[in-house]
Amino acid sequence: MAGISLIKLALLTVLSPIASAVQPLKISGSHFVNSVTNAQFQIVGVDYQPGGESGFKPETGKDPLSDGDICLRDAALMQQLGVNTLRVYNLDPSINHDLCASIFNAVGIYMILDVNSPLDGGSINRANPNGSYTADYLKRIFGIVENFKNYPNTLGFFGANEIINTVKIGGSAPPYIRAVQRDLKNYIAKHAPRTIPVGYSAADVREILFDTWKYLQCAINGDAKDLTRSDFFGLNSYSWCGDSSFQTSGYDVLVDSFRNTSIPVFFSEYGCNKVTPRIFTEVPVLYGPEMAPVLSGGLIYEYSAEVANFGLVQLGDGGSAKLLTDYDNLRNQYRKLNTSLLATASTAMNAPPPCSSSLITEDGFSTSFDIPAIPSGGQTLIDNGIPDAKAGKIVSVTKTQVPQAITASNGTQVSGLAIKPLPSDQSNIPGGDNTAPKKKGTAGRSEAGVGMLFSCLVALTVLFCLY
Repeated sequence: MAGISLIKLALLTVLSPIASAVQPLKISGSHFVNSVTNAQFQIVGVDYQPGGESGFKPETGKDPLSDGDICLRDAALMQQLGVNTLRVYNLDPSINHDLCASIFNAVGIYMILDVNSPLDGGSINRANPNGSYTADYLKRIFGIVENFKNYPNTLGFFGANEIINTVKIGGSAPPYIRAVQRDLKNYIAKHAPRTIPVGYSAADVREILFDTWKYLQCAINGDAKDLTRSDFFGLNSYSWCGDSSFQTSGYDVLVDSFRNTSIPVFFSEYGCNKVTPRIFTEVPVLYGPEMAPVLSGGLIYEYSAEVANFGLVQLGDGGSAKLLTDYDNLRNQYRKLNTSLLATASTAMNAPPPCSSSLITEDGFSTSFDIPAIPSGGQTLIDNGIPDAKAGKIVSVTKTQVPQAITASNGTQVSGLAIKPLPSDQSNIPGGDNTAPKKKGTAGRSEAGVGMLFSCLVALTVLFCLY
């Protein structure tokens, strides 16, 4: 009987579903840090919108995080690539995202979610911010909070993306961005189990970029707890093209300008494609001594090849995928990084500057810090929660093997691809190797497959020894 119990224990160890969780992140000064160890966290990520606009179809129950099989495929490829964070732009709050969020959680990948959508009424209209700032709009973005508030790998929410793209828009829209950030934070404080950061993703329009950052990071009346200010600042920048340099790309200007930031600053999009295939020589600089003390990493644009030709992976029929040369090149750059430096303890604790018109340099950009009041009906949503909220939760991940056909960049098949679940105290780091192109006629062997084989042999050994 004891022997049978041991056999059951061994088999349960092999076959039990995965439900481990990463440790949530928090903000400390100008960096993201692990909420348990306080180790600094550098974003090594990709922007994720498989299918582009066609990948977001609420009327059919489809968005980028709605299909567990697709997420399993992409999580395995991202894990091998070496990323620890993904950004998702368009999500439907009526859809269940539990399995996809749990899969990415299992492999140590965090998520930054845009709360807005391209549908009518799904975002602040830069041409009419007052008219689009409504209770119906707040209900939509609060729904995204409900979906993702319980996942430990939810890193943060983008309250807006590239709304400010001209000086003229910069004259009217900034107060509404701060109002939305305030409303999101109040909803999170009332209904989420922990604080989740809220920030902004900016276009790299140098004429207004630094005014945008200064406007959004400053503290009204000098109050560092001012809920309207951004918790982090993302920058969509494509100034490093091909084999550029720190100075030629203008990265030196970015570092000098953001050096005294009081909030984390990172690339929410980067990866110029004017020179193809992309060679990503900016990666070692971004995570090196010139930039890492100031910027918190970045997200490569983008995971899947869409019409703009930025992809790392070409998606095909039946869920198949082909790795592109960009995938190999990025993976090779990531593998050169000193991963121990990605978790260096943070010491930067710059106080936010008090909001003042003197912070703004561009004529016509808003110097008003009179933030709009929440629209009628909005406070009721915060007080009581939105009706029919669909709060997500981590679920067990029972499948690890990728069922779809995966092709390496040289045309050979990638066999045995699987996710490799991590312990609950780890995030993903560069290092896997089973998606590397093999010689023609050979097949790759996944580390996860080898691990499963080893586990099965252990179980069989226990069985043999007991009998």
